[in-house]
Amino acid sequence: MLVSLLVMIGAILVAYPFASHFGLLMQIVGHIALPVAAAFFKLGYVARLAAHHALGNLSAG
Repeated sequence: MLVSLLVMIGAILVAYPFASHFGLLMQIVGHIALPVAAAFFKLGYVARLAAHHALGNLSAG
């Protein structure tokens, strides 16, 4: 989850506030990487919740 969070932050920085410092290809990669990293973050969180549930910790969230 931490890696996907860092990729999301990097993609946001490349795609939006610092876009003028990067070429078009890098901006495209940033825009594509953002939803992909978000999906991996969400999958990681679901896996975390499933692990807590499997261990009997039903109050995790």
